[in-house]
Amino acid sequence: MAKYFRWQSLSDIKTGLGDISVNFIQQMAFTVDQLGFDLMPILDKYHVSIKQLSAHNGRVAIPKYMRLGFEALTLTKRPDLGLEMGRNSGFQYYGVLGFAAMAAKNMADMASLFADYEILLSHNIRGQSDFNFAEARLSFYSIAPYNNYNFFVVDSVLASWYCLFNTRWKSQSQQPEAFLKAVHIEYPEPSNSALYYAFFPCPVIFNSDFNGIIFNKEVLLTPLLDDCETSYLSLKTICETQSARLIANQTWQDKVADKISQHLVGKMPDIDDMAVLLGTTPWTLRRRLYRESTNYQTIMDTTRQGLALSYVRETTLTFSEIAYLLGFSTPAAFYKAFKRWTGETPKHFRKQYLNR
Repeated sequence: MAKYFRWQSLSDIKTGLGDISVNFIQQMAFTVDQLGFDLMPILDKYHVSIKQLSAHNGRVAIPKYMRLGFEALTLTKRPDLGLEMGRNSGFQYYGVLGFAAMAAKNMADMASLFADYEILLSHNIRGQSDFNFAEARLSFYSIAPYNNYNFFVVDSVLASWYCLFNTRWKSQSQQPEAFLKAVHIEYPEPSNSALYYAFFPCPVIFNSDFNGIIFNKEVLLTPLLDDCETSYLSLKTICETQSARLIANQTWQDKVADKISQHLVGKMPDIDDMAVLLGTTPWTLRRRLYRESTNYQTIMDTTRQGLALSYVRETTLTFSEIAYLLGFSTPAAFYKAFKRWTGETPKHFRKQYLNR
C-alpha cells in the first residue's frame, strides 16, 4: 500500500515533455478521414475529445500526441502520414497565429511569427523553434533520438510549414522552387525517402544537425501580394498579448524547471548557470525561489523525476538515452535514482505501465 501511494505522488509530478494544441489533433483527424479511415476509435481509446478540448482551448501532452500519430499511422498503413498532414494543412489550424501569417507582408515576417509565438500552439520543454534571418533558416526542435512515435511529428511540421509558405507564395503566381532552397531532417534517410523527394520541390537532406527549412534569402523580404498590414499588426498584437500572458503566468519555479529541462543533456546545470540563462544573479534567483517556498535543488530533483517518469512511461527511448538526457553521469546512476524515486527499476516500471 505504501508503494501505491508513493507511485501516485510521483505520477502527479507535473513536469512533462510538453503539450500541443488540439488544433493539430483536428488536422490529424481530417487527414485520416481524407485517407478513408476514422480516427475517432483511437481518440476514444486515449480519452481525447476534440469537442471538449476545443471548448476550453485545450492541449494534449506531446507523448499522447505521438501515440495518437503512431496509431493513426498503423491504422492507415501510411508511414508518410506526417507529409499527408502537411498536404492537408491550413492557416486555420494555427489559430490567431495562422491568421496573422495570412496577412504578413513577406516570408520573413511569417517565419518570425511561427518561431516567436510558437508557445500559442505548443510547448516543448526541451527546446523551441527558431528563425535565423541571416541564415534564412526556420528550424524546429524535436525530441530525439527518433523512433516510430516521433518521425511523423517532424514530417508534419516541416510539410505544413512548406505548404503554408507555398500557399502565400503562389498567390503571386510564383513557382515553389523560387522560395525554398532546402529541407533539413535530423533522422537518417528512411526507406521511403522517394516520397520526401517528391513532396518537397528542393533538396531534402537527411542526417542533418537540425530540422528545418532553408529559404532562398533573396526572396525573404519580397512583398506578398495578398498582405494586409492593418490586419497583420492587429493580429500580431493579439499574439504578443496572449504569449505574454502565458509567460507571465509562469512562476519562477516554472521558469527554472523549463530551463533545467532544456539544459540537462549530458550534465546538470548549477544555480550559477541557471541564473545566467534567466538573466538574473544567483542571489536574486535564490531569493525569488525562497519567496515561492522552494529552492533550486528541490526543483532540479522534481524536474528530473518528472521527466524520468515521462520518458520511461511515454517514449521508447532506451534507459541509457534517458540517463544522458537527464544529465546523469552513467546509466547506473540513473537506475539508482529511479529505484529511489519509485521503488522500481525503469524496466519494471515501463512494463507495468504498458500492461495497465
